[in-house]
Amino acid sequence: MSFKFIDLFAGIGGMRIAFEKAGGECVLTCEINEEALKTYKANFKPKGTHVYFNDILKLESKLVPNHDVLIAGFPCQPYSIAGLRKGLKDERGGDIFLAILRILKDKKPSSFLLENVKGMMNHEKGETFKFMIDSLSKCGYTVQYKVLNSMSHSNVPQNRERVFVVGFRDPIKAEKFEYPKETPLTKTIHDCLETQQVSPEFYYTDRYDCYKEISKAVKSKDTLYQWRRQYVRENKSKACPTLTANMGSGGHNVPHFL
Repeated sequence: MSFKFIDLFAGIGGMRIAFEKAGGECVLTCEINEEALKTYKANFKPKGTHVYFNDILKLESKLVPNHDVLIAGFPCQPYSIAGLRKGLKDERGGDIFLAILRILKDKKPSSFLLENVKGMMNHEKGETFKFMIDSLSKCGYTVQYKVLNSMSHSNVPQNRERVFVVGFRDPIKAEKFEYPKETPLTKTIHDCLETQQVSPEFYYTDRYDCYKEISKAVKSKDTLYQWRRQYVRENKSKACPTLTANMGSGGHNVPHFL
């Protein structure tokens, strides 16, 4: 099956990999972070007609190629417990979602996939998410959503819950759609880590109080440990917590140790 898709808020291209494996051709990539886009371009060599764009708020619909599927892992900070949770009142949060709606209305792709943090569903007591689902439905789509966890649905040893919202213009296709079923977790963190020596700058030796607590608590090389800002916790789940770009302001944003 061949189809065309656009990759919004593309990051370094994680979702593009899956859609290309399913037979898709990416015709537009939109990513505002220059460093992420640099990595993205290194990961994916140009194929056919392809457009790069930075800011979705400046992306006019007439510049968007016709496509079958819109995918968007749009920014989670407005809805995440690690952020300020301003939701659609965030400086860009509301405008970004409206930009997605505009493209769906103007280009009318046959389907879409949106991904964000689980916390988006209960933001403002669920009113934010209800507004989003209603708005997507008014664009002409039958909409479904479900929370999936990477460690229970993709055999990745990371506890990462995300809500996936899908929509189809054809209600028959929507009725046939099924989310992936759970699969047993067989991989461990050891299957994901590199084995070479880590450079000294990645250790916390210069933060003495932190390093002292970690040194006392870490007893086994076969166990995952979490630094919880003021103490160390042994992880029993065999899966690391959600990995983030920085420590942020939430208690779950932690480095991990073996």
